[in-house]
Amino acid sequence: MGVFDYVWAGVLAVFAGPVAFEVLGIGVPITVLMTAAGFLLGIIGGATPGLAGPFLMAVSLPILLSVFGFTPDALLPVLGFLVGVMKGATVGGAVPAILFNTPGTPDAMLTTLDGHPMARNGQAGKALRTAHFASVTGDTFSDLVLFTCAPFLAIVVEAYLGFGEKAALILLSLAFVAAVVGASPMKGLIAAFLGLFIASVGTGEDVYSRLSLGTDTLSTGFPLITAVLGVLILGEVLYSFEQMWRNRRDDRPAGEAPQSGDNRLTWGNGGG
Repeated sequence: MGVFDYVWAGVLAVFAGPVAFEVLGIGVPITVLMTAAGFLLGIIGGATPGLAGPFLMAVSLPILLSVFGFTPDALLPVLGFLVGVMKGATVGGAVPAILFNTPGTPDAMLTTLDGHPMARNGQAGKALRTAHFASVTGDTFSDLVLFTCAPFLAIVVEAYLGFGEKAALILLSLAFVAAVVGASPMKGLIAAFLGLFIASVGTGEDVYSRLSLGTDTLSTGFPLITAVLGVLILGEVLYSFEQMWRNRRDDRPAGEAPQSGDNRLTWGNGGG
């Protein structure tokens, strides 16, 4: 069998598999149904800060296995649901990022830079449609590139790139971070180095955890989703409190100072 034969066999396994129900005499495969259900759940979870795709997948997997069991027929429906959850979370994470400047998932962090200003200018619908189109096309294209190029790139990187070249790639990524921030590159670099410091906690090449201060809590490091969403959401909450305080201060009526002492204008106190 060639490559296209395997692809066609996979398509037939999805659409010619077990049928969930029929609509006008046309059977709806259970794999397609589970993928659509996972996609809807992923949109809801992605739009809720703190419920990202990996968290929903971790919660859904035991439930799915208890429903479908450990059988070969459960492979496609379960995988379809998990893939749908991940894709839906990517789409849904842009909703709070655009409307509230609070990304629902770490993937939508950069969406706040362009999407939220558009929403404040009355173009929230356009920003949402653009984000959804970009998520679908970009995610699909990245999956195709991953399937076809990842094995070759991994071999090339390990064969031809040493520590110096890998360090140069890391510096290039930090330069991209500084460029994306815009008018304040130093703030972007400080944030990037702080992120690298946090990511270094609990990781290492040996059996000893790094920067854990001897505690079991930090031995496995900070969870990525918790750290990213916590920093972003906490900053937005503090900024909202600051804006609320400024608005209340500006709307507060000026109080009338009580008059005291001699307020008459005379030659004695009006002269030079």
